[in-house]
Amino acid sequence: MRHIPNILSFIRLLCVPAFILLFFNDHVWAACGVFVFASATDVLDGWLARRFQWITKLGKLLDPIADKANQITVLVCITIRAKMTEAPTYPVVLTVLIILLVKEFLMIAGGWLLLRKKIVVYALWYGKLATVLFFAVTLTLMLAPESLPLSLILCILLIAAILFALVMYYIKFFRTQFVRRPDPEKEN
Repeated sequence: MRHIPNILSFIRLLCVPAFILLFFNDHVWAACGVFVFASATDVLDGWLARRFQWITKLGKLLDPIADKANQITVLVCITIRAKMTEAPTYPVVLTVLIILLVKEFLMIAGGWLLLRKKIVVYALWYGKLATVLFFAVTLTLMLAPESLPLSLILCILLIAAILFALVMYYIKFFRTQFVRRPDPEKEN
C-alpha cells in the first residue's frame, strides 16, 4: 500500500508519451483528458503520501520529475503546434514556456542547494496557486488556441503567480537560513 504514490508518479511519467501521441494526431480532447488524469494523479499521490505517511526517498525524486516532465511536455507541444499553425497565441505561449523553464531551473537549483543542507521544502499555497493557474492556462491554450485575449489574461496571471511564488519561496528560505532570531534567554 505504501507504494501507491510512487506507482501514481510512474503512471504520470507514462502519460507523457501518451499525451504527445494524442496531441499530435489531432486528438486534442483525448490529450487534455490525459493531462487532466496526470494532474489528478499528482494531487492524489501527494495527498496519500502525506495523509498515510507513505513518503519515500523514491517518491521524493519521482514525483517532481513526473510533474516537470508533464508540465514541460504539455507546454512544448502547445508551443510547437502554435508555431506550426501560426496561431496568434504563439508569442504568449513561447513567453510562458520560457518563464516556466526559468522557474523550473531556479526551483531545481534551489532544491538541490536545500537538499545539500538537508532542508526539505514542501509546496505552499502560493506554489499550488501557480500550479492551478498553469493547469488553467494550458487547458485554455490546448482547447482554445485562437483565443488571444483569454490566453493573454491567463498567461499574465500565471506569470504573476510564478513570480510571486518564487519571491515567497526565496523570502522563506532567506528568513529561515540567514536571519538570526534574538534569543529570549539572553534578553532577560
